[in-house]
Amino acid sequence: MARYRKTRRALSAGAALLGALALSGPAHAADRTSVVAYGAYIRAQADSYGANGAVRVCDTYGDGYGVAVRYYRRTGSRQTLSNSKGNGKCSETADIQSNPIILFTACVVIDSVDYCASPYQDTGR
Repeated sequence: MARYRKTRRALSAGAALLGALALSGPAHAADRTSVVAYGAYIRAQADSYGANGAVRVCDTYGDGYGVAVRYYRRTGSRQTLSNSKGNGKCSETADIQSNPIILFTACVVIDSVDYCASPYQDTGR
C-alpha cells in the first residue's frame, strides 16, 4: 500500500509539472509603458509591445511642448525619437525584431532639454 501512495504522488507531481509547462507557452517580452506626468496630467507616453521590435511615443497633453522617447536596442547605443506633431499624435520607430528594444523612457522636451521618466522601462528582451 505504501508503494502505491508514493507512485500516485509522483504521478500527480509529474502531471502538475507537465500541465504547468504546457500552459506556460513560449517565453516572450511583456508590454511596457513609460509616462511623464506633471500635476494630474500625463504629458508624454511611450510604449513597447509585442515582440518589442519598436517603441512609440505619444503627446498626450496640449501644452505646446514636444515629446520624445530615449531607447536602447539590444545592439547599439542610446537613440532618441522626437515627436513635435502635437496633442494626440504619435511617432514610432522602425520595427526591427532582430534587434529589439531592451530599455526605454518617455520624455517631455522643453526648450531643447529632455525631461524623462526614471527609471528606464525594461522590456524583458
